[in-house]
Amino acid sequence: MKRKEKSKHSLMSIFMSALGIILVGRLFMLTVAESDKWKSFAEDMSVRAVYETAPRGDILDRNGNVIATSRAVYSVNINRSDMDKESMMETASSVMALLQEMNEDIDVTMDEVRENISDSGYNSYMPITLAEDISETAVEAIKNAGYKGVNISTNYVREYPNGAFASHILGYLGRITPEEEEEYVDEKGYRKDALIGKDGIEKKYEQHLKGTDSVSKLQVDSSGDVTKILGKSEVKKGKDLTLTLDSELQKVTEEALQQAIEKASEGGTFESEYGDQQMSYAENTGSGAAVAIDVKTGEVLSMASFPDFDPNDFAISISEEKWASLQQENPYDPLSPSPMYNVAAMTAVQPGSTFKPVTALAAMSCGLDENKYLYDDGAITLGGRSYGCFLWNDEKDTHGYVSLKEALKVSCNYYFYDIAAGKDFASDKSLDYDKTINNDTILKYAKDMGLGQKTGIEINESSGTIPSETLKAEGIKMSLTNYLLAEEETYFVKDTLKDRKQTRKNIEKIVKWSDKDLTLEEIIGKLTKENFVKEDKIEELASVCKYTYFDQIKWTRGDTFNIAIGQGDNAYTTLQMANYMAALANGGIKNDVTLISGKKSSQENLQKKSSFNKKDVDYIIDAMTGVTKDSDGSLYGVFSSFPYSVAAKTGTAQRAGKKNSEDEREYLRRHLHLIAPDISMDQVEDEAKRLKKEYPDIYEEDSTALRRAVINKSKNKITSDDIDRYKEVYDSFAWTVALAPADDPQIAVAVMLVQGKTSSNAAPVVREIIGKYGDNLKWEKSF
Repeated sequence: MKRKEKSKHSLMSIFMSALGIILVGRLFMLTVAESDKWKSFAEDMSVRAVYETAPRGDILDRNGNVIATSRAVYSVNINRSDMDKESMMETASSVMALLQEMNEDIDVTMDEVRENISDSGYNSYMPITLAEDISETAVEAIKNAGYKGVNISTNYVREYPNGAFASHILGYLGRITPEEEEEYVDEKGYRKDALIGKDGIEKKYEQHLKGTDSVSKLQVDSSGDVTKILGKSEVKKGKDLTLTLDSELQKVTEEALQQAIEKASEGGTFESEYGDQQMSYAENTGSGAAVAIDVKTGEVLSMASFPDFDPNDFAISISEEKWASLQQENPYDPLSPSPMYNVAAMTAVQPGSTFKPVTALAAMSCGLDENKYLYDDGAITLGGRSYGCFLWNDEKDTHGYVSLKEALKVSCNYYFYDIAAGKDFASDKSLDYDKTINNDTILKYAKDMGLGQKTGIEINESSGTIPSETLKAEGIKMSLTNYLLAEEETYFVKDTLKDRKQTRKNIEKIVKWSDKDLTLEEIIGKLTKENFVKEDKIEELASVCKYTYFDQIKWTRGDTFNIAIGQGDNAYTTLQMANYMAALANGGIKNDVTLISGKKSSQENLQKKSSFNKKDVDYIIDAMTGVTKDSDGSLYGVFSSFPYSVAAKTGTAQRAGKKNSEDEREYLRRHLHLIAPDISMDQVEDEAKRLKKEYPDIYEEDSTALRRAVINKSKNKITSDDIDRYKEVYDSFAWTVALAPADDPQIAVAVMLVQGKTSSNAAPVVREIIGKYGDNLKWEKSF
């Protein structure tokens, strides 16, 4: 037993001795071998940083005028340093009294200062701000007073001297969001509270414009008091950036666009030194865009969207009230004015007759005789649909015999139907082209002019849409899919609808038949074999699939007509249209568009080769000159006394669909008694709830479920068109595109008014832009 006890004590002694050796060794490592490391760590733990924001680089126009800069904001701060709380309070009181005498705004009360001093704890090294954005006079007074522990910090905030000027180009600043922290904080080393570019040039060139903040390194004790100032880095301003914009021209562009929209909306008079212009009443127009481009270089001279916003509102932080005022006027209407939306670069819509020069060039390349007169017979009927010239549609009149030049001047749709199809429809004879013309021929010229693709501009832009057989087919297939999803209960056996994945597959199977060129009988046969289709609905479903959808997949002559006059799936931005005009002026050479001065030399651009026939291009420009110069030209009234020669083309483009002025539920509440007198809103609501519950993958939105509920409760007697009967239709887009001077184009301009109703409403804006540019460059006047 004693031997066991002794052995136990021996083991314990050995263990304690070993533990002692380890502890002594560790103590040695901490106090001697690693002393520098741990000392450094301790010091790092006690070092705090105080930042002062650096100025961003200035943004200048092409002539060196400042359009975005940084403003110094002086703040009065007090920190504890080696003062006690009572001393701090006395000093703070004296400073605040001085500021009040000088009528400066005080940001805190004495009670708040006392509370901040008492509660600061380990953060007491942080200065307490007494007043922000004080005047330079107050800064001098504070400095001269020599208050202990009081200092003036200088931070910089973004300032836009001209308010809303070029706001959609410049963009605005905002705080880093949680979603942006990985990019800016983790990867790029930004402070979490930093302001960054959120849109436009400010966002695209954030790293270029961003300055380097000043950092004061302070050593603090366990109470948070500053024990030592370790150093302070200097503020470094960001790099300046020069844009291609001409401030004077930009101002004229913005003012003219706003005046045109406001005057058109009230049917007033556009006032100008070049002659006042009575605007056609377009009560629904509220937004639009204008773009001017240097023909040779692709440089943007001016670009405006209306309505706009003041980026100064975002310089520090924007109020909820101000933010709300900048949202889209009507969230249910995609064409409703939205102040922060860049209409010029992002809104792609049908160009209407401004597209006709593309069609003309394509036809000329195939062998069109531009001097041959073709008869405008009013309208062409295809598949039960009438394709008419506007003169026929409005007045049941025609343009008679017209050549290409005259057709461009008066914008005769019938003539362009003829040349796009290679057929004189009035005489039912071929135009005997050397080469076959088709949709692809026309659209190749559109692509070569830069339509339906991004321009290369440095800010966000839409690529627009150029028609294609594939695009049309995809659209029709999607429409059929949506139709079958909406009509599941009409055509499909109820028991099969429980399996949602299989129902989707069944619908996909039917949609894929659209590629097989099936007869009606063949479709009926296929549907008969499917166990998910109701027997009594097979023939009806087959007929819908065949005649409403499958037969529309391939391109038809009707598609050709729509393409030829800039309707259908054509959809381009105002920016693209200006670049298209610039390409035309360059003989078919398309430049990348730029906002950055000096980015590309004109010599590089001039070395490009054009695939266009120069003679054809010159003819088109000459014909477009007749639009403004000849008495029967569509813009003669606007440009008849204008001092510079202008080649132009107008366009009035139709917009399909009905506009939503309110949410669908409210619309149905007010109109259901007219749409479906025998159906109550309670019935519709109940049916909508059932649809959302049974088909959550289809009826995610209330509006979709409510519309379907009305159709279901009417036993399919009411259609979507019936439901929309009391909604307004959209007015047409108003377009004018132009080149000047006509004999040697230097500037290309495009203007579009959303729901501007008639093309002539856009023309005065074009005239103002060209007039200002010509005056500045001292062009030779024609009279």
